[in-house]
Amino acid sequence: MLFNLLAPRSIAASFVVTLFAALSISSAANPTAAPQGKWVAERTDQGQRSLSYNATVPLLGKPTRVTVSFNCDLLVSKQINGTLGFDVYVNNVAALKPFRFGDFEGPDATTNGRKLMRIAITRSGKPPYSVELVPSGSTPAEGNFVFGTAEVSKLAKSAQRTLLQMLAEGGERFDITITDPKDPKLKLEISVPVADKQAEFKTLISGLK
Repeated sequence: MLFNLLAPRSIAASFVVTLFAALSISSAANPTAAPQGKWVAERTDQGQRSLSYNATVPLLGKPTRVTVSFNCDLLVSKQINGTLGFDVYVNNVAALKPFRFGDFEGPDATTNGRKLMRIAITRSGKPPYSVELVPSGSTPAEGNFVFGTAEVSKLAKSAQRTLLQMLAEGGERFDITITDPKDPKLKLEISVPVADKQAEFKTLISGLK
């Protein structure tokens, strides 16, 4: 993921968008299928790394295809700083009305500055950790939506860095809750099982200083 002064949106998630589109087509062709969660690790020639979890989960009571993509990019140049964080891709958002996805979209989103995303990590033998974040939003493909959060990877401290480091140290579950901006009772809740992914997360953030 890149943090570009002229274009702050990620340019390292093209693989995930392509994979997500393919999964959407597959789900449409097999509407009764309930695929198991699948992990995919990728690394670009430029050194950008991602670790993605793909699954069908219940959102607002409806089975929904989602991809949660964790990413880390250590690139630093005069105009570009690598970032780290994660994105949450949601398929067929029209079926999830009345959740207001559009309120999260773009640089002029009405949700800017509002901490409507809550992350909780369940850890064995340690107290649970949680943090509230301000998500950004966009439409990567018609009918789909992506929530994202990222920070410059060279920063010594950030919520995003802390979350990835905790996952690299070991965790059992990574829970995401995104709250509708106008109805606090309306929530998208996604639980990602991470109990056996410690090594993969260590690889994802390897090289962080």
